[in-house]
Amino acid sequence: MTGLTNDETRAHLTAHTELSCEGRGLWFPGPQSAKIKIDLRVNEPHQLIYLARLIAHIGYDEIHFSHACLWLTTWGVWDQQTEAIGFKMFEQIRRSYGENRSIEAAPGTYFRHDEFTVSASCLLQPMLIGWDAYYVPTWVWGTLDYFVFVSHDGFIEVNIRTQEMHQRATEILEGHGWIKPLLK
Repeated sequence: MTGLTNDETRAHLTAHTELSCEGRGLWFPGPQSAKIKIDLRVNEPHQLIYLARLIAHIGYDEIHFSHACLWLTTWGVWDQQTEAIGFKMFEQIRRSYGENRSIEAAPGTYFRHDEFTVSASCLLQPMLIGWDAYYVPTWVWGTLDYFVFVSHDGFIEVNIRTQEMHQRATEILEGHGWIKPLLK
């Protein structure tokens, strides 16, 4: 795990030819791109742990994980006491891997091929605290089919590049009860 500044994060993300990045925004250009919205308001908090791991590898096996980037883009929405807990947890995880810079100094985090579980653990933090963040996983064959946007407004958007991946992600999320089946 390595912390990244905003500029380093943008440079890493723009290396993906499929992805567009401007300011603090990411998107897939093109007519096939789609989004699946998931409500984060759950009855049981442990459901978010399950969801974080599921969307960190949706449609793929964890063993094919190559690397990922988690980019925190908005914080400070909630009161300082609440956010202090999130900062402490997130920064302690990063410190355990040798990254001593604050979130403000290095809001991006790069995860290596052997850090899938810690990447899902860090993805959980913005979901719990209510920060805006992007999670961009890459697989061993190098393609980028989806990324996740976590909103401080209590939802996640799974941004999908192709119709095939949209169908696969929809089936998985419906099967796990995170979205309601579409009427056909």
